[in-house]
Amino acid sequence: MKGWALTPRLRSAAALVRQDAVFADVGTDHAYLPIFLLTDGVVRFSYCTDINEGPLASARRNAEAAGLLSRTEFLLTDGAAALTDKGVSDLAICGMGGELIAEIIERAEWTRDKRVNLILGPMSKQAHLRKYLYSRGYTVLKEAYTTDAGKHYVTLLATYVGECREISDTEAELGLISDGRELSPSSRDYLLGKARSYEKSVRGKELSGAAAGDEREVLAAIKGLLENGIPEGRV
Repeated sequence: MKGWALTPRLRSAAALVRQDAVFADVGTDHAYLPIFLLTDGVVRFSYCTDINEGPLASARRNAEAAGLLSRTEFLLTDGAAALTDKGVSDLAICGMGGELIAEIIERAEWTRDKRVNLILGPMSKQAHLRKYLYSRGYTVLKEAYTTDAGKHYVTLLATYVGECREISDTEAELGLISDGRELSPSSRDYLLGKARSYEKSVRGKELSGAAAGDEREVLAAIKGLLENGIPEGRV
């Protein structure tokens, strides 16, 4: 691999960015993702945003070391609203909770455009983010699964379609896996992690005398998918 090395989680996000995109990375931290994409010739230009000057200064230093200052703009801002009229085609928001990612998208009305792809890497509250996206007219096109430092992650590729709908708790929790799509060795590992988490939640509620019907429903769906195995030909 040429260019800057990425963690498996960020490589998963990089793989969803379109060729020749005008790219933006919200909460860029050290700018590893945009530097990788620029160096590998995937994107034409990159915007790096962060709410704090420290990480943005680190991003500038790394871009300068890579000789990419002329193809990168750095914005000290909260979220993605400042990217209006920048011509961004592919927007990444990774390394945050699903609730915060939803808030950032909500404040960035320019993302309600069918030409814009969202690459979203929620560290938690994935179900909340999926429910938000569908309720606001976005749809999830693809989900990529990876394991990084022993933890399982999902990265969503979403875009605006203008059709708002509500999704079930199971679909919100499992995403595209819920109907058998995207089932692969990596998504199977992700499901196994989800199963362990839900089993712990169900046991905890039962011990406390609380109702666990919703959790049991999702757990049953997960077990059903795991028992069906991986369809032949899926990778």
